[in-house]
Amino acid sequence: MWQWTRIRRGLGIVIPAIALSVSAYWSLVLHWQACVMCWSERLLLATTLFGWTIDLPWLVAFASASGMVISATQWWMQLRAVHAAFCSTTAPCDVSYFQWGPFTTAGLATMIFAVLTVLALDRFAHLPKQAKNVGGILFRS
Repeated sequence: MWQWTRIRRGLGIVIPAIALSVSAYWSLVLHWQACVMCWSERLLLATTLFGWTIDLPWLVAFASASGMVISATQWWMQLRAVHAAFCSTTAPCDVSYFQWGPFTTAGLATMIFAVLTVLALDRFAHLPKQAKNVGGILFRS
């Protein structure tokens, strides 16, 4: 059990760190323009990384699930060429610089956030039981 806890936390730290590094490479080296949704996904990846680092499971679950919703929405926009009003003309959300079959940059982000969400939910399933003192009587939750 202790081994899986260490592996889960390690994956929770390594996966968003690699994703943020790849995203920075795409922007800084390849000069791909990041849209509003891409920046919000990066912020949520950084939040997820921070949450795993200091072991805040609620923050990790919220950030990874929110990132999955945003990236899935952007993926749908990229596959259907739907332009959103909040996206700029210089960095539109419906344009992807990378496409491999149905997978775009947002599709890859959706898969990463899905894995992080599953790891966060697994973390909740294995939270240690704590005793609660109610009226002088200890109860196990």
